[in-house]
Amino acid sequence: MNIRVLGINHKTAPIEIREKVSFPKAKLDRALLALKNRGSVRENLILSTCNRTELYAVVENGASEGDPLVSFLADFHGLDPRQLSQYIYEKKDRDAVNHLFEVVSSLDSMIVGETQIFGQVKDAYFRARSLNTLGRTLDYIFEEAIRVGKRVRTETQIGKGAVSISTAAIELARKIFETLEGKTVLIIGAGKIGEMTVKNLHSRGVSTILVANRTLAKAQELARIFGGRAVAFDDLASCLERCDIIISSTNAPHFVISRDQAQAAVRARDNEPLFFIDLGVPRNIDPQANTIDNVYVYNIDDLASVRDANIRERMAAARDARAIIAQCVESVCCRFSAGGRRPERALP
Repeated sequence: MNIRVLGINHKTAPIEIREKVSFPKAKLDRALLALKNRGSVRENLILSTCNRTELYAVVENGASEGDPLVSFLADFHGLDPRQLSQYIYEKKDRDAVNHLFEVVSSLDSMIVGETQIFGQVKDAYFRARSLNTLGRTLDYIFEEAIRVGKRVRTETQIGKGAVSISTAAIELARKIFETLEGKTVLIIGAGKIGEMTVKNLHSRGVSTILVANRTLAKAQELARIFGGRAVAFDDLASCLERCDIIISSTNAPHFVISRDQAQAAVRARDNEPLFFIDLGVPRNIDPQANTIDNVYVYNIDDLASVRDANIRERMAAARDARAIIAQCVESVCCRFSAGGRRPERALP
């Protein structure tokens, strides 16, 4: 088949190296056309994301396996090929096809099961096709890769469940509230995990975001990000009754919210549910608040348990995905070993 993959990703190189070999959109077309005219390269596609840069190519028989790709990557970015060699991985033919199918199925991602890579592979394929840097071989293989990615998503649970602390919080919130739309969120403190959790809640339709911090300027800065409103730290107790979800991530050495305050808030809400996400270490919310009807308190260990359980589920799904991939790789390789031509068909 003479298919080659040369890459650098999050497993082989730190971000300081990855950013040096990335292809921003403004330079991608020039890179694709330049690589097509590079020595023995007859077809090519470039996949460039924040976590990986990969060159896919079909090279002439007898050409050295990685040389034209290594030299292109180094020359285009003005780097020493010897500097890159320790970070590069190369695959060919069957291994190259298998690698692509694992990439598009998110088995090779930093977070197994993430959805973004599927769209990034599709974008890279359509970009290369529009510039005519693909031939029959890569065109067929990338069509198959897109089909494999769809099949893995459809037939396995690879994308099921939250696999970060912030998304685990969203998963728990959805179990308590029928919908997150129209809910009011109060964030106490300005920790990064808390900020990310609010960002995820905001993207899922919460209507009002309040921010409390001992430094009012910091509260105002974070509130601006989400179009929210800063509140004085001393007004926390009176804010609780207006909020559905409270996220706390302060460094306070004592409880910021007591059991009595939580009980008063839920009474003022006519027993509407009150959901606390306690990201503080030491804990910010009195755990005894969890004994009150319609008050739910989850700490960072609870969220980590949800995340870890979902990761285990994804790992089990990854085994199913690899079985699908092995079957599809065999089909592709049999077609090429039999001298078959790619079928003329459009993408679904």
